[in-house]
Amino acid sequence: MILELTFIAAVYICIIYHPKYVFRVIGVMAIPFVRLYLSRRIATDLEEASRKTERFGIPSHVRPFGKLIWIHAVSVGEVLSVIPFIEEFRSVNGSVNVVLTTATLTAANLIKERFSETIIHQFAPFDVFHWVRRFIKFWGPDAVFLVESELWPNTLFHLAEIGIPTYLLNTRISNKTLKRMRFAKRFFNLLPFKPFRGVFVTSREMKMQVLELGATNVSINPNMKTLSKMLPFDKEAAAELTRKFRRRSVWIAVSTHKGEEEIVIEAHKKIKKEFENILTVIAIRHPERAEEVVELCNTLGLSSIRHTVAKEQVFEIQEDIYIVDQIGCLGDFFEVIDTALICGSLIPGIGGHNMLEPLHFSCNILTGPFTENCEDIYQAVQEVCPKVSGVDELSEYVIYSIHTYRRTIAGVNNKSFISSWQKSIKEISLAVYGRPPSSYRIR
Repeated sequence: MILELTFIAAVYICIIYHPKYVFRVIGVMAIPFVRLYLSRRIATDLEEASRKTERFGIPSHVRPFGKLIWIHAVSVGEVLSVIPFIEEFRSVNGSVNVVLTTATLTAANLIKERFSETIIHQFAPFDVFHWVRRFIKFWGPDAVFLVESELWPNTLFHLAEIGIPTYLLNTRISNKTLKRMRFAKRFFNLLPFKPFRGVFVTSREMKMQVLELGATNVSINPNMKTLSKMLPFDKEAAAELTRKFRRRSVWIAVSTHKGEEEIVIEAHKKIKKEFENILTVIAIRHPERAEEVVELCNTLGLSSIRHTVAKEQVFEIQEDIYIVDQIGCLGDFFEVIDTALICGSLIPGIGGHNMLEPLHFSCNILTGPFTENCEDIYQAVQEVCPKVSGVDELSEYVIYSIHTYRRTIAGVNNKSFISSWQKSIKEISLAVYGRPPSSYRIR
């Protein structure tokens, strides 16, 4: 008993006074489990087997000469939100190389399709010290930008140790995570935001929370997603969709998650009583779930077709459900479909997704009741984006939208949003690279 208590006390003291070494040990101990986890993800097509060594910090790309920053964005939403930041940062600093890491295959495919010529993509190394150190040593970034809630201890401790300035953009911490952080602060004196040179939050409430947890330089800026530009779309592809959908009333559910497709399909059945020819388009958040959604449609007695199949065919769509199982093509659908439901919001635990993308196409939009992760964006669009709860409200609004179609522009890209971020990016640039080119002006 005495030995056990002594061991516990020793671990506690180590965490209090030498936390970075404790996390290094934990990382090493976790390696067998990490490798097993990676193998399972590869087996289920959630990882690219040919690039698995990137997860161990081994690069698959030559480091370009010159300035370089590292940005980490977990998945598709974070990648899209950080693109305007990259563009603005480059407008300040000229030819800055960008290494953008992600943790999901979906995000990697998006970058490959849309940004392969301008951004170097790598899969993020797991938070094991010698893997992280290998990655950072090879790329030698001048600055590091993490997006939303990526707080990996070995990575942060090492960046602070070698003096690379690190920033947290679009900070988003759930209430559950905040409770854990406060517990760690109270009992172990761990301050998760202390290593950051700058933390960018979207509200005064979040600012107070991160200051309490060790942040020293906190700025309130609009959500970066408010800087998003219109998604690219292919005119010929959009025209082809129009032809395939003709004589059908159409609406789209965007970025659906498991548990939401059932709600959308039940709404489809109700809408069908009003519009016999209704076509429901489901753009799933993770394309690898396409077969799962096909099976769900079959189980619920509805016919379906996948976009990757339908786009190669020349006939009109006759099925009930059209499943978008491809990334990078949402702009084509927003160009031709008038009513868009933004998912990730119909069930608790996800927190909603960006409502701005379909607004750039002047779609009628709606969302579910669970939008806590993007409430700041919702405040900007609430006048044109009703919240619906349940199958009845959802189907009623879609029917109303189809009957009384009137596209509305919310005007979310206003000057105050843009100039606020431009000022912050200029300040970061000065801290990292010194004075920007004289030709740069805040517009």
